Amino acid sequence: MPFVDLETGGIARCLAQIADRPDDHVEAFFEVATQESARGVCGRMTSESRTEKGLAVRLVRGGESWLASSDGISPEIFGRAVARVARARPGAVAPSPRPLSAGDVDAASGEDLETFAVAVEAAIASRHASFPVHWDLRRHRRWSRTLGSLLAPEQQHESYYSCVARTSWTSWGTLLLALDAAAAESVAQSLTRSFRAQRAPAPPAGPIDVVLGPAAAAVFLHEAVAHALETDTLGLAGDPEAALGVRLAADGLDVVDNPAGAPAGVRRSVDDEGLPTVRRWLLRTGVVEQPLADLRAASRSERLVPGAARRSSRHLAPVPRSTHLELLPGAASNEHLMADCGAGLLVGELSRGSLDPLSGRVELHFPWARRLEGGRLAGLTGPGRLEGVVADLLGNLRGIGAEAAPGGAGWCAKGGHRLAVWASAPALWISGFGAGS
Repeated sequence: MPFVDLETGGIARCLAQIADRPDDHVEAFFEVATQESARGVCGRMTSESRTEKGLAVRLVRGGESWLASSDGISPEIFGRAVARVARARPGAVAPSPRPLSAGDVDAASGEDLETFAVAVEAAIASRHASFPVHWDLRRHRRWSRTLGSLLAPEQQHESYYSCVARTSWTSWGTLLLALDAAAAESVAQSLTRSFRAQRAPAPPAGPIDVVLGPAAAAVFLHEAVAHALETDTLGLAGDPEAALGVRLAADGLDVVDNPAGAPAGVRRSVDDEGLPTVRRWLLRTGVVEQPLADLRAASRSERLVPGAARRSSRHLAPVPRSTHLELLPGAASNEHLMADCGAGLLVGELSRGSLDPLSGRVELHFPWARRLEGGRLAGLTGPGRLEGVVADLLGNLRGIGAEAAPGGAGWCAKGGHRLAVWASAPALWISGFGAGS
């Protein structure tokens, strides 16, 4: 297991040379990442495995930061990184602890990836559909440990899967916590509906009521709430602290970011700055309570709380990002939401989303939807998009479902970081979306 034998005392002594001012923060970030992949069509898939490891040293001082990162882990590499951040000659810093290594990583094969692709295609066939699929299945694993001059928090470990299915009409993807029968059925259902939606009529254009299923609601909340309340986004328009106490949504909307409450495999107790994660109320009854903040933002404020810093790689500085969003359930069943909605769209999943941080406009794309007529499910529609201003949409919340479903909200690519984000959300009924094909 990586990082179990790190000499934390020796590392802390080296880092203490850099943190020579009372408000300095210094950290050493150690990382090992593996990826096993299986690509191609069933019966002719090629497997590949790669492992990378490295470290980074970073100093945060007075709202500015300095980062030195390298591939590989050794006393010499660590010593050079400390010297670069300290802006000193290598001989001027204390010797690095010895030994300093990552440790061993257990091997994993790609056989379960190929088996999963076969199971999905069998589930597609059971739905009386057939089409060629080019699979790109990957198992992602990452071990990391962040050490400071005073703190030595525990190692963090992530393990999950990504699935991309390329067909003649689309490239569809999702994140999965396990490659079990339930996951195979879910992927098969989505691909089959996307296949049949090719011949379905376009969705109606113009203002429309929309019921977002749990998976779609998770993506919407990531774009409309999490991204909107990251301190680097808030900083584009002024002081992030000014968002505290602002009403952003209707009374019934309670949204929490809870990394420690995420499913096993992606659960986190500390962030990538080595600080404890917190159960953070982003919105409480629709009012902004605590944005997602990293140490740089929190160091400039007495009201912002750090602990939400993430980094996709040791070569990038941490940034404030969500890990695991939780939308607290309401009281309505999915059937009652659709019945109360009456006419509109049921959007079960979204293929991608984006937020313009300056205008607050969100745009969401879906691969298929179901029309709602008289409060009942009607025909399938083809691909389309939804758009609107975040504050207007969150203010037009009409109902929250009672049954939350966990899952992956997708890849977040903001600011050059590629991060897997997760959520647990019930269905949402929102009016005032602009729809189109």
